[in-house]
Order: sequence, then structure tokens, then C-alpha cells
Amino acid sequence: ALLFITSIERFNNKVYQLIVYKCSSKVRALLITLFIMEKVNFGYSLKNIPTPSEKSYKLHLIEKIEELIKRMRWKAIFYLNKDQMNSNDSSNERYGLRNSKCPSQVKELIPFENDLIALVKDIRFRKTNSVFQRKISEDMKSVRLSNKTLTPADKTSNMYRLSKEEYQHHLKNAITATYKKVNKNESRIINKEGIKYAHSADIINKIEINGTGNCFITLKDHKENFSNNPKTRLINPAKNEIGRISKVLVEKINVELINTLKVNEWKDTKAVINWFKNIKNKQQYKFLMFDIKDFYPSIKANLLHEALQYARNYINISSNDYEVVFHSRKSLLYNDNQPWMKKENSKFDVTMGAYNGAEICELLGIFMLSLLSKKCDIKNIGLYRDDGLAIFKNISGPEAEKIKKDFQKIFKEKGLEITVECNRKTVNYLDITLDLNNGSFQPYRKPNDETQYIHIESDHPPNIKKQLPRAIEKRLSNLSSSKEIFEKAASYYEKCLKDSGFNEKLTYQQDGNTGRRNRKRNIIWFNPPYSKTVRTNVGKYYFKLIQKHYLSNKKLH
Repeated sequence: ALLFITSIERFNNKVYQLIVYKCSSKVRALLITLFIMEKVNFGYSLKNIPTPSEKSYKLHLIEKIEELIKRMRWKAIFYLNKDQMNSNDSSNERYGLRNSKCPSQVKELIPFENDLIALVKDIRFRKTNSVFQRKISEDMKSVRLSNKTLTPADKTSNMYRLSKEEYQHHLKNAITATYKKVNKNESRIINKEGIKYAHSADIINKIEINGTGNCFITLKDHKENFSNNPKTRLINPAKNEIGRISKVLVEKINVELINTLKVNEWKDTKAVINWFKNIKNKQQYKFLMFDIKDFYPSIKANLLHEALQYARNYINISSNDYEVVFHSRKSLLYNDNQPWMKKENSKFDVTMGAYNGAEICELLGIFMLSLLSKKCDIKNIGLYRDDGLAIFKNISGPEAEKIKKDFQKIFKEKGLEITVECNRKTVNYLDITLDLNNGSFQPYRKPNDETQYIHIESDHPPNIKKQLPRAIEKRLSNLSSSKEIFEKAASYYEKCLKDSGFNEKLTYQQDGNTGRRNRKRNIIWFNPPYSKTVRTNVGKYYFKLIQKHYLSNKKLH
């Protein structure tokens, strides 16, 4: 079979099924990896924006204009009815949801709205000539005409081309490993319960019925032996809408717990670096790094119950909040409109991509850190989602092995499994390499991950492309403990920038500011879509309308 496949470039589905599916599992895995799971490299970042057609640009512009008009109408309604609005009770939590109601038309805004909508008719375009944009168009066309799928990798920028049959094969294996088919009435029962909580939270008009989107997979090509034994991650986009409420509730619980317990529940790499910097006498310590295997699928209802009961020892959690959190975890998985449920006959499921999935994992992480603190100083251990890191002072090999087994036992008692690496002086954690020998840290990237940035000829706004080298410069500076380490790492990223058409030289920034810039919410922003094919100066047109209808109108001004 191997010789036959190598003698031809393409083969039809019947031959494919005859050869591949009649082979043993080991031979099939080898054939799939070598000849069917084709790694695709377009030679540029998939975040590049192609130039839109005139029709698609106008449709996008209409959407932005409608958003602007809606916000301006609400602003005018609140301003013209200030006394009435202030008398209403606005203290209820809205959970970050937008108001689904459409504001009524304000007569003072009608002339402005009419002129703004007329802008769409007056838009003029120019022809552009770009070799890079032509390549994107050709690649998009080939993808549309191909009879194979493009499946993304889980934690890298790689893409893999799979036949429809092989994609379905991997998807089916991922589903049937932990799920079983159920009756479609199960979704109606979950929705009926959810409506009750939506009414009690007064957001029934702001959320939709729970989704039934088909699940899909990504490929874990960062795992060892991926070539011979491909692993996948199952993603479920069918979200329980009550998760929007639960997200806010669990987020508040986590913040209070972290402030009370002073645990290292890290949010980003910056927090890990700050923790590492504060370690005194680093040469006397050794790392213990652990990873929770299949964290999301392994979470059971009793573990979440224990974590919430533990949190109740420190903060107040009402019975209603408890019920909302648990209902938000009632979830079904869909494939071709067929619902699936966990094999344990439980609707409880912490799914990848759920509204509150990350917050639930953080809550459980805080709970597990509290248990691990019995074996380790709470200041010397931390967790980012499913990746943990700890340090131990002056321990021998046998002592490290004992601690490793203690950690594994604690997680096993809670239904979780971990892989542990101990007695390490240097570790690759998240996107940095930490070294206890000399107290240094430096940027880290996975060996099979190819770094690609947006191209200089991408249809991004000029300011975005202008700031890209500076953003990379700032990130590398923050991930490098010294100028020498920065310069060593910068050469690779300068090459990546050059491949994307940039010629900037990266320079080291000492303690660069990484804080977020918060916009004032009392300002109404108009962000028209950008395209270099548009000849009309949209911003200039808009400011003329502001001058015409607002600045010259004393009543509106």
C-alpha cells in the first residue's frame, strides 16, 4: 500500500478507503501522517487582510454607520430625558450585555443621519496593483475550489490539509471518546431551565436561545510523537447563554479569593516574570513544572462543588448564584444537528470556548493551589490555567520524586491527572525560558511554530502596520532580562519582519510600559472600515457633517 501511494500524486476516495481503512491502525496512522495530513504554509500570516470588493466594503460601512447612529440616538435620548432616566433604577447588573432594544428616531438627528447614509452612495474607489494581494486572492480561490479541509493547529500557527473523510474520522474519534448520542428533547429541557435564570437576572431580552453550532477539532501538533500519533482538541461552540451571567459571578469570586488567599493565579506572562524576579537566592532553588492533562474534559461536577464550598469559607455565595454557575455548565455537543452528552449520563460539561470556561478553570486552580500549599509554600507555587510551576529549596533527587508523587496524588484524588517535571534549573513556561542558574529569562517559542506577521501590503490601516515593529520591540524587551538576551532573540524576529516587508531595526527598551490604554466611555467613536482601495476621504466627510449639523447648530451643540 505504501509503495502504491508513493507511485501516484493523487488518488480518489474509493482507492483511499480501500487502502487506508483496510490497513491496521498503526499502518493507517503512518499513511495518514505521511501522505494525507499535509502541512500547509502559505508563506504569510493568515491575519493579513485582503482588499475587499466594492460591495463588501459598502456593506461593512453601512454596519458601522448603523452602530454609530444607534449610539448617538441613545445618547440623545438620555440627554433629552435626563430627569426621567435618573429616576429609573439602573443599579441592576447587566453582565456586559448590550441592549437589544432599538432606540427610537430623534428628530434633531434626522438631517445628520440622512447625510451620513448618503456617504455610502458617494464612496469612490481606486484600482490598486499589489503582487501580495494577488497572491492572497489566488490562495483564497484555491482554498474555495479544494475538496479538502484546512484544519488549524492548537497552539501554533500551522495549518494542515485533510481530506473530508479523514477530518470526519478524527472528529468522530474525538466525539465518541467521551460523548454519546442523546435525544433532542434534552436541549429543550436545558433551555427551559435557562429561561428561568434569565428572567430572574432581568436579561431575557438580551440573550438568544442556546446555540447548536457544530463542534470541530484542532490538531495538537506541539505534542510529542505527533507525526506518528496525531492528537486533536475538540471545540464546542454550542454555548450555554447563562454562562454570560456565570462569567461575571465566578470572576468576582476569583478576584476576592485571590486577594484573600494571596495565591499565584497568573493571568499572563508578565505576572510570571514578576514572581520570578522576586525569588531571592535563585541558585538555591529548583523548578517543578506540571501540566494538567485534558483539564477541561476532566472537570467533574463534584470538583466544582468542592471548589465553591471552599470559596464559601471566605466569601458569600448565594444559593441562586450557586445554581446559576451549575446550570451554566449544562451543555450538549452538536454534530450535524445531532446532540451528544457526556458518557457519564451527565449534562455537566466544561467546554472549550464556553463563556465562563476560563473563569471556572481559574476557580478550580485556586482551589488546587490551596491543597498544594500543604506540600509547598504558597508563595513558591503558581498556576496559569492548566500549567503549573513551583520552586523548592535545597532538595535532593529522592526528595523531588517524593514531592512529585505527592502532587500527583493530590490531583488524582480530585479526578485530575498531571504530568510532572522536577529537579529542573531551567524551564520553558508559557512563552518564556526561566533560568535559576543566573536569574535570567528570555523569549521562548515552540520549535515547530513559524512566526509570521502581517505583510506591509496587507489591507490593515497604516497606523496598525506602523506600530507593529514597536509592539514586537516592546514585547521582546519585556520578555528579556537583559539587553544582550534581547539582541540575541531580536535577529530572528527582525528576519520575520523583513519577510513581511518591514525593514525596521528592533532596539531594547528598558521597562517598557505595557499598561492598557483605557478609552473614556463618554465619547462616541466612529470607526469606519479602512481599505486602501477607497479614494473618498471618509474621515474628512464625517467631520464636515459634524461641522454642518452640530458645531453650527447651537441647539445640538
